[in-house]
Amino acid sequence: MNIPKNSSNPPINGSLLLSSPSLQDGVFDDSVILMHTHRSSGSEGLILNQPTGKTVGQFMCSNHFEELKNLPLYYGGPVAQDQLSFASFSWKKNGELKCKPSISVEEAIETMKQSGSLLRAYLGSSTWTKGQLEQELENYVWFIAPAIPKVLAMPQDKSLWKNTMQELSPFHHIVSLTPDNPFLN
Repeated sequence: MNIPKNSSNPPINGSLLLSSPSLQDGVFDDSVILMHTHRSSGSEGLILNQPTGKTVGQFMCSNHFEELKNLPLYYGGPVAQDQLSFASFSWKKNGELKCKPSISVEEAIETMKQSGSLLRAYLGSSTWTKGQLEQELENYVWFIAPAIPKVLAMPQDKSLWKNTMQELSPFHHIVSLTPDNPFLN
């Protein structure tokens, strides 16, 4: 079986990173990350499929957040896990997924009122230092996938990883069926 190679210069901004089953660190297991920033100095993204089960109102009690109190909180990654941030997602006319991370509370409230936009509340983010992500890609820690329109309409839980992997290719479909610990079989 030929394993699809990661390209040396894959398009990363606006793409999805899907964790490899070999990445069993407890943080990124079965993660789907939207990469909103990729530069030579480092990269940043937000995990799309790790809901915390809490809402903004349970995390922030200020009246300033009243209109956002029922918005579900997602775990964005292991960096700055104690910081609440808001991100908006929308589709550009050319079909690319646009992410505006770290928007203000006022922008978040306005985004909630706009059709065609998705608002998310996050605790933490996923970041990589210079060259770190490229090294992980070379070691097959991540698969890169295009952000397709239905990705935001799918359930935003652990099933997102499996569903997205299964649509990439027959190889990725097989990878998605890997048990949590293949050594127990």
